Amino acid sequence: MAKFRHLAFVCKDPKQIADFLSKAFDIEVLYHTDPPGVVVLSDGDVNFTLLPESFAQHDPVPWHFGLEMTHEEIEARRPVLEEMGVAIHEGVRDGRPVEMFLHTPEGQRIDLAPFWPTKAGQTRRQEDYKEWENTAEWERGSGPLAEDSSVRQIARQA
Repeated sequence: MAKFRHLAFVCKDPKQIADFLSKAFDIEVLYHTDPPGVVVLSDGDVNFTLLPESFAQHDPVPWHFGLEMTHEEIEARRPVLEEMGVAIHEGVRDGRPVEMFLHTPEGQRIDLAPFWPTKAGQTRRQEDYKEWENTAEWERGSGPLAEDSSVRQIARQA
């Protein structure tokens, strides 16, 4: 069964927000990546990722969440998602946990991964990426807007 394990939000200054969350609520900073400035925190159960504003260049969503599912669980859900008309995209293959992602009819992003790091010292990947067949096209940099009609640009406040 899918488990909620990942929340991500776009921030103007991810490190500043991470410092705030760590000091205010004792949420542990697991790691950060420079560049692009991503900070990953956890309460021990949920991976909480703070993304820089540049994330919107790849996907126009200001927040998203992720489900932990085995490769077998992801494969078993694909026919249901395809029947619903959901475009399933492969995640980027650069060491991040994301195996695949999709969007709800309102455009919210859902990441699927067999593992999300939630404890200090855990690596981002626990196993190799799977080669998936029949995934939707997605060009890094242009985001899913061109291929996934369920995604709509979200108005951002300055």
